[in-house]
Amino acid sequence: MQNKYRVCVIGCGVIAPNHIKPLLENETTELVAVCDIIEERAKARAEMGNCAYYTDYHKMLEEVKPDAVHLCLPHYLHSPVAIDCMRAGADVLCEKPMDASYEAALRMKEVAEETGKRLGVIFQNRYNAENQTILQSLRSGDMGKLIALRGEVCWKRDQAYYNSGEWRSDYATAGGGVIINQAIHTLDLLRYFADSPVADVRATVSHHGDTAAEVEDTAEGLITFENGARALFYFTINNFEDEAIRVTLKCEKARVESRAGDCCIRFLDGHDVNVSNMDHAKNSGAKACYGSSHAIQIDDFYHDPDGSRARWMMDEALKTQKLVDAILKASQGVHA
Repeated sequence: MQNKYRVCVIGCGVIAPNHIKPLLENETTELVAVCDIIEERAKARAEMGNCAYYTDYHKMLEEVKPDAVHLCLPHYLHSPVAIDCMRAGADVLCEKPMDASYEAALRMKEVAEETGKRLGVIFQNRYNAENQTILQSLRSGDMGKLIALRGEVCWKRDQAYYNSGEWRSDYATAGGGVIINQAIHTLDLLRYFADSPVADVRATVSHHGDTAAEVEDTAEGLITFENGARALFYFTINNFEDEAIRVTLKCEKARVESRAGDCCIRFLDGHDVNVSNMDHAKNSGAKACYGSSHAIQIDDFYHDPDGSRARWMMDEALKTQKLVDAILKASQGVHA
């Protein structure tokens, strides 16, 4: 593995600091340029990163020739830009989701395999301390067989949210609403903990609020996994405020309650295991809901000499994208 990866960031919006700060602090990376079509935004992030800035990523790829590129773009741009970067010789670490559609996500994987470049996708909450503890307890067998799961996201998003990024309003550019924007991390964790292929999805998606967006603002349903575990979910952005995300697991020997980074595993024999991931010190001043684990996943991506971790990130992200697709199809009467 080389000593320093020369890295660029494309997209200088609200999530960009969660990439820029870890890149500046990681001993294996050197941030050399950032890019955004809005020059003021690119310039501000360049000042933060003490690097060059561009408004045309094609020019940046040609002139800088980075070893890796981080994508912090609207969903529908992930696939075409990632493909351009990989064909230009750069590895890619992309913000969730892979793209606005499962078909585009598949194309990203195909080009990664064609070019031999590493393609990773950010699902940083998997790296949180509480989720790692839950996973280890499940895999060790300490909690016995997993029986059921539940995920709840009750947040508030109004018309101003869609006005701040009009691409979020449409299925063609966003790929969905609450499912793919606010709740995808929770869906990903349900699948991560179940550790089993999805056997069936029954779901309903709706638009109940008064925004002009095309995409759904509420979704509920039931996912059945091949191992027999069942996951109930309810997601909405019509709440009066952003409440803490909740994930609950029922196992043969324990019950898990996880809320906003605080987790309690209550075993039937009477003892509890409590874990907190409330330290957002690595959050770079961005929203607390982004968590504190971007830096951990970014470090994982660059300490990956054989590419196995990047392949795992890519394949797992593709499975979660397929689940999003299955939920939308199930709402139309097509069952997975």
